[in-house]
Amino acid sequence: MQPLKDTLRLFRSPLSSRIIAGMFVSLVAIEAILLVPSVHRRRGELLNQIEDVSMGKVRWIVTTYPAATGTELAEHLQQLQKDSLLQGILGGAVYDNEGNRVEAFGEPPQLSPASARQDRSQLFTTAAGRRYDIAWTTTGIGEGMLPDLTENHWIVLRHDADGTQRALMFYILRISGLVLLIAAFITLAMMVLLSRLLITPILTLRRDLALAGETVACDDSAAEFASLRYQRRDELGEVIATFKQMYGQICAEIGDRKQAEASLRHHNQEMQNYIEQVDQVTAAATAVDAGTFDPATLDEVAQRDDELGQLARMFQLMAAHVQQRESQLKQQLMELTIEIDQAKLQKQVAQITESDYFREIQAELKHLQVDEFWRS
Repeated sequence: MQPLKDTLRLFRSPLSSRIIAGMFVSLVAIEAILLVPSVHRRRGELLNQIEDVSMGKVRWIVTTYPAATGTELAEHLQQLQKDSLLQGILGGAVYDNEGNRVEAFGEPPQLSPASARQDRSQLFTTAAGRRYDIAWTTTGIGEGMLPDLTENHWIVLRHDADGTQRALMFYILRISGLVLLIAAFITLAMMVLLSRLLITPILTLRRDLALAGETVACDDSAAEFASLRYQRRDELGEVIATFKQMYGQICAEIGDRKQAEASLRHHNQEMQNYIEQVDQVTAAATAVDAGTFDPATLDEVAQRDDELGQLARMFQLMAAHVQQRESQLKQQLMELTIEIDQAKLQKQVAQITESDYFREIQAELKHLQVDEFWRS
């Protein structure tokens, strides 16, 4: 089941599909290029078979009837149409040495002696089908073994080439089917090879890249990557090694960033505490001015070892001196007020006792009888 899933996944992969399609098309194209000369060669073989069979019969007629005239040769050649081995002969013609037609039978050939001197076998396409004309000379086909020939004739036979075309098409279809089978087999083999060597590691690396993105987003550096099990010494192995190195660098950078953020938060907290304690010192100054200062409010700030702590301690000491001085001033003011009141009272008493009225009263009191005062 798992190999089937891997194969289906291989077909769904765009990269593997392009590679496989390109490989298949390349194999088919190469085989098609090789097929063209093979088809030409096969066509030549089929036509040569027709020519070899016909030439054997023509040679037999020429050697058997060396002194036959053109008309007689035509009659003997016409008998070949009845030969079971030569069912493809449709007609023929006999020409004299000067190229004049002597006799013809059946479907007349298009190949003339003048054209035969350039190419003695030609393939024609007619409305009735494909035809193959072949020309021989009686002296040439005898190959020097007939010294008693009195006249040289041209013999041209017309053959039905439709069977050759059908055989050729069957050959093309057979070779094409074989080519497709070979290409399909090689492609499937390369699919399996590519799946193990390239596609599966790439898909695994793609999943690991997605997993790396998720772990980085979640600040989780404990992910396990399946692609790291591939120990390769090629370009893909270098990519996997680079991915591992890159992920390590990213994790290190994330660790440094977390440490920097923690340090920044700590410094921000210290700064906030510092500002709050500065506000406490400012509030203490306001309280001193209002006369409601409590030195205990600066005890926490005074425990600091920096300039702010020193300022708080000096402020507490100064506030204590100010309070002590203020108390002394109040006591002195109170004492001075009492002294002023006593002096004022003494002055008032002195003013009363030294007045003439007080003296008159004092003199009358000396002469006044107390008993008489109470009786009256």
